[in-house]
Amino acid sequence: MKKKSSVSEISNDSDPNSVFDTGMLNLADVTQDFSMDELDRWNTLVGLVQSVIAFIEKFIPGYTAHIFYHSDESREYREIDREGVSTIPEDSIFIGCLSMVTETVPLAQFFSDYGIDDPIISHFLQNVYQGEYIVPIVHSFELLAFIIIGTSNEYFADAESSLDPSKVYFLNKLAARMRVNLYAASVSDRRQRELLHMTQFPLSLQRHSSLNEVFANLLDDLRSQIEFDAGVCYAYEQETNMLVPFAKKGISGRVAKLKVGSGISGQVFDSKRSIFVPSRKEHPFYSLVEKESFISGSFISVPFGTDKTRIGVITLCRHEDNPKSFGVEHRYMLEIASSFIASDITSRQLYQKLDESSFAVVKSLTCALEAKDKYTEGHSDRVKEYAVNIAQRLGYTDEQIHQIRYGAMLHDIGKIGIGDDILNKRTRLSDEEYKKIKQHTEIGYHILDNNSFFDDVKDFVRYHHETLKGTGYYGKKLGEYPEGAMIVSCADIFDALTSQRPYRKPLTIDKALCELKKLVGLNFPEYVYNAFEKYVHSEEFTKYYESLK
Repeated sequence: MKKKSSVSEISNDSDPNSVFDTGMLNLADVTQDFSMDELDRWNTLVGLVQSVIAFIEKFIPGYTAHIFYHSDESREYREIDREGVSTIPEDSIFIGCLSMVTETVPLAQFFSDYGIDDPIISHFLQNVYQGEYIVPIVHSFELLAFIIIGTSNEYFADAESSLDPSKVYFLNKLAARMRVNLYAASVSDRRQRELLHMTQFPLSLQRHSSLNEVFANLLDDLRSQIEFDAGVCYAYEQETNMLVPFAKKGISGRVAKLKVGSGISGQVFDSKRSIFVPSRKEHPFYSLVEKESFISGSFISVPFGTDKTRIGVITLCRHEDNPKSFGVEHRYMLEIASSFIASDITSRQLYQKLDESSFAVVKSLTCALEAKDKYTEGHSDRVKEYAVNIAQRLGYTDEQIHQIRYGAMLHDIGKIGIGDDILNKRTRLSDEEYKKIKQHTEIGYHILDNNSFFDDVKDFVRYHHETLKGTGYYGKKLGEYPEGAMIVSCADIFDALTSQRPYRKPLTIDKALCELKKLVGLNFPEYVYNAFEKYVHSEEFTKYYESLK
């Protein structure tokens, strides 16, 4: 495709008699340059665009100006001062050809010179916008924007049939001035969007149900905000004064622990100051640091924690072959993200401590209840252990396992309202006594119902004696009570079978499993039994069961 020299016919800068000869000083040029200084006084991108449009329409009466600016987010060119009116995709042939043009050209001639066959864009620019000229604004081979100069229907009687060379020269000078301002505005706008986008980062952290999930997904969450080639997160281990890596991305091989003060991350953590380095190999100090060789190119490193607690440090890098190296604004972004991370981790750790404290109270309560009878001592704790392991093998989330843990530990809490004469009876219960002991599920439910903390587990307590066919305490059938209650039931029955009773000896594990399997389809589905059997045959169960002896 051959590009023609279209502007040479309009404006010949080499003409010695031309007012545009750079060797001559023209008062009009000086006045025009001075008036263009107004374009430097912009506060927003929209304000800059509106100023340019007003400037053009003032200097070229009878013509209108429309500025199409490139949007990184939508990958298109659009009028940002008239949002949603019209757009042109950045990957169109029209845009590709225009990015190679450096000066004002007649619009029809541009379509003809480059052989652009796009009737929609052609009609849109030439007929709808009455476009006569197009002014590209290119910076480093990137088309930042373009201006469509069209005739105004209202003032066309006063408009020139074609722009004289002085007007074309004016537009070219304006484009050169706009190139700098638009690039600065685009960078500023992009940075503002990135920083504003950081306000959404806490939502990424909050969607994780546990602290372990936060740690496991931390770098993925950061990458959604800050693009990087490689990154590592270290946690501070106070006992050893070491930084322990807990997450990495883009790094092959093992990441070693660091002493506080060693390596790049260790020094950043020790100094309590974040850093941004444009190039590691060109830095007079960090180029000599041997550790953390996986950090190359530009990098940012930020320590995170609270006023009272030091948590760790995050280091991200963009390799030397990455054309988009980090800037100081990325350090600011990581500092913002790190403050959110520290706040989220601290809150979760506090919640964990409160939860552990609450569970300790629950455990003490069940232990006090079971202390009445040596045959049931430790029963709830064992049921909890078995139920949690069933849930884990069924793929339950951390939050669901947390509910199972409490529900299993509290499943017999209602027995606190049953008389000792019934609980400790060594012979068969009468019908009336059996009727009373069945009430422990309802009593337990009402005990927990008074505290919203137990809203997700109280039904496990109430329905752990139900059967799939509706022959349990409440006559509930499969689907009418939570699956968690069936898990607790499976664990409860196994512990009862393998525990010493005054009227029988405990069954062996194998015999207990055989008895348990007979209840598949009655007390719980087969998949619950299979999950428990898998746990029983694991080394984890063997170690736990041995510890009970």
